[in-house]
Amino acid sequence: MVLTGPERLCLVLERVPETVFEPDFVADAPLIRFEAYADRFRLFGWVRLRADRLTDLLNAHSELELVNAELEDLGDGRRSTADEIVVRRQQLVAVHASGPRGEEGLRQPTTTHAIALGSGSFKMGGRVHVVDGADPLASIRDRPPMVPLTEAWIEYRSGHVLERQAVGTLVVNRDLAEWVRVVEDVVTPG
Repeated sequence: MVLTGPERLCLVLERVPETVFEPDFVADAPLIRFEAYADRFRLFGWVRLRADRLTDLLNAHSELELVNAELEDLGDGRRSTADEIVVRRQQLVAVHASGPRGEEGLRQPTTTHAIALGSGSFKMGGRVHVVDGADPLASIRDRPPMVPLTEAWIEYRSGHVLERQAVGTLVVNRDLAEWVRVVEDVVTPG
């Protein structure tokens, strides 16, 4: 991961998770799966996040530069690679990556609410964490644009195939959501 200024976050992706057989090798940060969903493309690879939570990084930068990214065209399902691609945050429907949860001492007690939302051909859902007693929809509106959901799922089409995935944590772009609803419970695709 490389920070290239206040506007752009650069993530250097690896195309496959590495397997190192050297006894003295110690990675400086864990290698985690990264997937970004845009209107017509899915961008993915493996990245080492050495810093803050991904949500904070996405909200702090208006552009995301991906180096060594794999791309899937959601129109026809074809895959390709890109040495470098720049995506504006306002183009991102959602981003999935595991990684650090932030400093435990800064966490506040929260209540979770199941929500579902849609953006174009994407449907997503999960649990939004809000301060105890707060309205979940108002909380989403009052936050920075990229909002994390836990126990999350995403549904989209790639070519003629309907993809449904339970993804753990999904950071959704509330500015691109055409609708957001509180639902009875999180129903992950099966």
